[in-house]
Amino acid sequence: MTKIVTSFKISIMYLSSVFNYYRVGRFVFAITLLISFQVAGLPYAIPRLMSIMLIYCFITLLRLFIASERAHYFDFFLDIVFISAMVYISSGIHSYLTLLYLFPIFFSSVLIKTKKIFIFPIISALLYGIVHHLIGGIGDKESILNVSLHLLSFSFISLAGDNLKVKMEGQERHIKRLEEERIRMKGYERLYRVSADLAHELRNPLASISAAVQFLKEGRNDKEFIDMLESDTKRLTTLVNDFLLFSRPSDAHKEDVELSEMLRMLVKHQAGDKKISLNVEEDVIVIANRTFMDIAVSNIIKNASEAARSTVAVSLKAHETDAVIEIDDDGEGIDEDLKDKIFEPFVTTKADGTGLGLAIAYRIITGFGGNIMPDKSPLGGARFTIIFPIKGME
Repeated sequence: MTKIVTSFKISIMYLSSVFNYYRVGRFVFAITLLISFQVAGLPYAIPRLMSIMLIYCFITLLRLFIASERAHYFDFFLDIVFISAMVYISSGIHSYLTLLYLFPIFFSSVLIKTKKIFIFPIISALLYGIVHHLIGGIGDKESILNVSLHLLSFSFISLAGDNLKVKMEGQERHIKRLEEERIRMKGYERLYRVSADLAHELRNPLASISAAVQFLKEGRNDKEFIDMLESDTKRLTTLVNDFLLFSRPSDAHKEDVELSEMLRMLVKHQAGDKKISLNVEEDVIVIANRTFMDIAVSNIIKNASEAARSTVAVSLKAHETDAVIEIDDDGEGIDEDLKDKIFEPFVTTKADGTGLGLAIAYRIITGFGGNIMPDKSPLGGARFTIIFPIKGME
């Protein structure tokens, strides 16, 4: 059902775009026709022609600004009436003007429902028949044949337009399916890559544990093997817990989170010998989950602290409707090759890192409607900018 609605919306947008081009093209054509007739001196030979042209140009200009985005029957009917008036006023002198009927008929068949495509061919033929009758009568066989042939040609043009519409819609559906398939395959590739990385991360500690167990079975009760078991078990536990946190859906309970208070607590409890400064320009509140936010921002501060040479700077400010947290370090910065995939799972430059810290932070922050972006820091290292909509300004 969702796919049908989405496809319908895309089709509406596409047809609206075609209709807008039609309206603009119609106005340009009307102005061009007016100038051409003026240069040819026809308004002097047929005074009423100028009045009709001016009225039509004004209405087409008006429809550019006050008409809806979707195709309206009035626009096609207006064009057909105008063409009929032109044919009538020219009194058959310029019979080639009947070719202009083909434009509104063709575009109407492209833009309206298939079941109604013959409305405008029939209206065009009726008006042309009335004009033909007013000019010279329609009782003879030649006049009836003339009107009938026009109706036939109008119908063929309408069918051609409808056939083009069907092909375009089919092509559009095909392109949409290809795009969905591309996105699905991209998701599969990412899943395969994450699975391979997870298997790789699990294999190393499991191999160490297996070796330690084998040595213990052989009666070698060295403390080194027990320490190895403990270390690799902790590593596996951390890896599994981090991966579960990364995989957990962002449907946690939402609450008011005071960012200034949260940042003060996180900075205060950061261990290490690096200097971490905090600058709060304005207290702001966002809607999120405090526990998850603690984990996300703590991961970024911890990452900055590990990358920094001596200094980490954390700042909070309000910018229009958003709260902006900036975390800078004076480390080596982010390699250009890593910028596009830094938030992917298991991407890390640290020998003992799981590569899930930034991935978890990204998942949590974006899950609560925020965004996070890496950049170059004025301190010389990396800057991570976190943006959240302020409560009441979402």
